[in-house]
Amino acid sequence: MARVPGSETPNNRAGFQPGEAVRCRRCQANADRGLLDRRGFVAEVRPTHVLVLLDADGRGLWLESEAVLSEPLPDGSPLELLRRVYLRLSGQRLEMEEGGKVTIFSTGFPAEHLVDVQRMLGSRLAGLEVLPQGVHEIAVLLTLRP
Repeated sequence: MARVPGSETPNNRAGFQPGEAVRCRRCQANADRGLLDRRGFVAEVRPTHVLVLLDADGRGLWLESEAVLSEPLPDGSPLELLRRVYLRLSGQRLEMEEGGKVTIFSTGFPAEHLVDVQRMLGSRLAGLEVLPQGVHEIAVLLTLRP
């Protein structure tokens, strides 16, 4: 069977899903990186690795799946708000730029979820655009106020 680029969603062998809240395990690899007990959420998955977003400013690292545990983020934190927006838009990956620009890539979601995102972000939302990204993906560009 032929593989069409963009038509497959990568799966993580450990079962992690994009948007899942995680904590960095207490292990030597995380200690060496200064990541013990750091919390974040999975922004992208590969078979044996996850991209963990560690703060709302866009700091993220690729870690082995065994280096993180599923654990909730504190309610009300900026990172938890970003995670909820990411989940609402069925995010598969994200990019962050200076100036408060966040691009969430998705394979699709109902239009009313954009209204939910506007409601969640409230006055922090300065702009929202939905852009096509090839045949199988759309990008939601959010511009946030500090």
